[in-house]
Amino acid sequence: MQWSLAVAVTIVLGLACTMSFEWPTIRAFGNEPFWNVTIPVGDSIVYGRMGEADISFPSVASDVTEGDSVLVLGPLRDSSDEHEIEVRITAGDCQDTMADIVHPMRALVVIDGEDLSGCARYMVPEASVGEH
Repeated sequence: MQWSLAVAVTIVLGLACTMSFEWPTIRAFGNEPFWNVTIPVGDSIVYGRMGEADISFPSVASDVTEGDSVLVLGPLRDSSDEHEIEVRITAGDCQDTMADIVHPMRALVVIDGEDLSGCARYMVPEASVGEH
């Protein structure tokens, strides 16, 4: 069965009106020590480390620097002014040797002066149906 361009455009526009999408969150993570950073667009970023309490860092758009295949956040301070973080996400394959998976981005996180290297990927949000 062949679809005409008009039918295809009508279907796509209909789907666009019934679904809304948010820009995907970025998740950076590393092994030994196990750590992760969740970077939702326009909200606080959260640093977590196995066995420790999560630390939230307030962030605004001006804290983000974007360039050719690089995203840099920070340095940011938490609300208690105890912790500082800077996150650099770079496009390029990153091998997660523990999971034997290749992710599309590399991450460098500096948390309270400690350098952590790992991988990063987009976390695609679920679409909200019925909104336009």
